[in-house]
Amino acid sequence: MTMQCVKQEMKSRYVFTCNGRYIWWMLVCLGCIVFQSMWPVHAADQVITRDKTLFGKIEAVTSEAVRLLRRGSTGDPQEINVSDILMIQFDDEPQELIEAKRRLVKKEFEAALHAVEKINENQIEESSVSVRGEYAYVQAVAVGRIAIKTADGIPSSLRRVEKVIDQFTRSIHYYELLELAGDLEVALGRADKAQEFYDKMIEGPPLITLRARRLSGKILASEDRHLEAIRAFKKVQSKNLDLSGVEQEKIAACLDQATSLIALSRSDEAVSLIQEMLLREFPEEVPISSVEKLLGKSHSLLGQSFIETGQNQEALIAYLTVDLVYNTDPDIHAESLLQLIELWTQGGYPRRAAEAREKLFNSYPESAAASQLGSSPE
Repeated sequence: MTMQCVKQEMKSRYVFTCNGRYIWWMLVCLGCIVFQSMWPVHAADQVITRDKTLFGKIEAVTSEAVRLLRRGSTGDPQEINVSDILMIQFDDEPQELIEAKRRLVKKEFEAALHAVEKINENQIEESSVSVRGEYAYVQAVAVGRIAIKTADGIPSSLRRVEKVIDQFTRSIHYYELLELAGDLEVALGRADKAQEFYDKMIEGPPLITLRARRLSGKILASEDRHLEAIRAFKKVQSKNLDLSGVEQEKIAACLDQATSLIALSRSDEAVSLIQEMLLREFPEEVPISSVEKLLGKSHSLLGQSFIETGQNQEALIAYLTVDLVYNTDPDIHAESLLQLIELWTQGGYPRRAAEAREKLFNSYPESAAASQLGSSPE
């Protein structure tokens, strides 16, 4: 072997040795970086908004906002308005509580209650005030919404909600709990008591104030004061607020207005109002589930309006649209199936009517719509 070859081999070994050490140290450093970056994610509090998840340390919570010191930030804490928050999560929460809150966001109240019931109460008693507040909130909302749906246990559910409101006065769920308390009072037929809770919501952020005024309009409608209710719904729709969620409230107010128009036998106006609303585009920030529910209610109200004006063919199309396209809301879908049974029967299509009847009993056997037809799909 020549001296040149020996030098070249030694150089190659040197380069390989140095590069090998470099690569080894680089992998070690990368491993440390990955480990360090993963640890805060696991240990951090979280604020889940409509379009992102923020990690850090929740420094303060009020009924208006959350102050979050963002992970890696050296500046002041970020203030996040309660209207933009879907869910908060503390780093020491039980996994079952996190799952229960995820279910609440999706309005799966039975599943939320099932998840929270798996938690050991001794574990909650040893937790921070923040976690105890989240636990009490989930229980109150799940039980309350189930009570309204089933019309069972409403008084005890209301007492539970009021207790949580009094006990956790600085909760970000304060206004949501006020709304639930008002809804429970409505279910008990105590409109004046419900209005007291909705009035407290008016003191909240602009979006919550707007929602409170729409709920007040629904109170008027429940008392057959539809002309006053329509004026309230129009005011909600006329508000110019550049906030996420406002358009959703306006659309809901529009549908509430249509409901009052139908009650006043002004179904032609209701049809025009809904059809004009359907020409508008939903903002991107509105969740798909909310869009589908609003569109389902829109076509259901169209069907009701068309029946009132003797346009059964148009009503059939409207209810079929709910059945085949916007069928995510169980109550709206069940009611649409009930109407389809009648419309198919009147139109001379007994087989189609039987299919709709079978679907109603198979999908929603405990619904109010099914109870109107008796206990059998036959």
